[in-house]
Amino acid sequence: MKKRQFEILFFVLGVIIIGVMLYNLGWHDLVMNLRKVGWAILLVIGTRLIVYPLNTLSWRSITFYSKQERKQVSFLRMFRITISGYAINYITPVMALGGEPYRILALKKDLGVKKATSSVLTYAMMHILSHFIFWIIGFLLFIIFFYNKAPHFIYWTSVVFIFISMIAISFIIKGYKNGIVVGFFKFLEKIPYLRNYVKKKMTEEFKHNIVEIDTQMTELFNNHRSSFFLGLFYETLSRIVSCLEILVILYSIGVGIDILDSIIINAETTLLANIMFVFPMQVGIREGGLTFALMSLGLNKNLGVFTGIVLRISELAWIIIGIGMIKVKRFGKHE
Repeated sequence: MKKRQFEILFFVLGVIIIGVMLYNLGWHDLVMNLRKVGWAILLVIGTRLIVYPLNTLSWRSITFYSKQERKQVSFLRMFRITISGYAINYITPVMALGGEPYRILALKKDLGVKKATSSVLTYAMMHILSHFIFWIIGFLLFIIFFYNKAPHFIYWTSVVFIFISMIAISFIIKGYKNGIVVGFFKFLEKIPYLRNYVKKKMTEEFKHNIVEIDTQMTELFNNHRSSFFLGLFYETLSRIVSCLEILVILYSIGVGIDILDSIIINAETTLLANIMFVFPMQVGIREGGLTFALMSLGLNKNLGVFTGIVLRISELAWIIIGIGMIKVKRFGKHE
């Protein structure tokens, strides 16, 4: 399928999902919750004007290693692709991975298929890595500040997830050192129903291509470690900044929390949402996660659904923007 056909497919799918989301939210509930949060909804939505540029800086840091390379694709264009890619991820039914093929297609003309693929896969790994680092930060904060205020099972669960996150980080770092694409296809060769198909696909040219993609991915960690850590810093910072959404929402209705509280709430909520990854936009899962997180901090658990709905309104706004940007060609370099 050609790039233009993919763009049309993503655009149409996005419009349909937006309609379904608006229908499910219901006009009455939408207006009621907007009235509660008031003009603060603009601050909630505006938070991502900081988050998405940080995501873009992270992606560029691990893709281009010199000023000359960065001239290949402008910041504004990658910013647009970042927003559209996340919008597609939000509406993807399984594992929220639809944005990655779109990003590869958007960059392949400038970087070539192999470089575009390695760039997107490397950033996807960075995105996951920052998740685990953020969860460690969130659960450490919970252990430090709420040890005597929360049930012991939550404390020990936090310890377990910190341990699991550290193991996951070691595996991801190993992937950066050795590559993941070749190993992934070797794994597929061992699956009975896929074995024959994969073997047919593994021509000498195909093997050469996936080895080259792996080589480009390992180049980052093995030879440009400063770029790796800079990208990781930007991506982790974007997660911390995104916690301002919860802070603003609760402040708008008179619930006094600080940024540390919002980091803990977001860490617990996003962990549950990622465990239940098969649900598009984690329908119902996020609200449950917010309810549990608020309860663990001794806050009113009934605010979980309200906070979740307001966050969905913000996401809906950015999905509309992101889907619209798929068709905008003058935002950054022309494609």
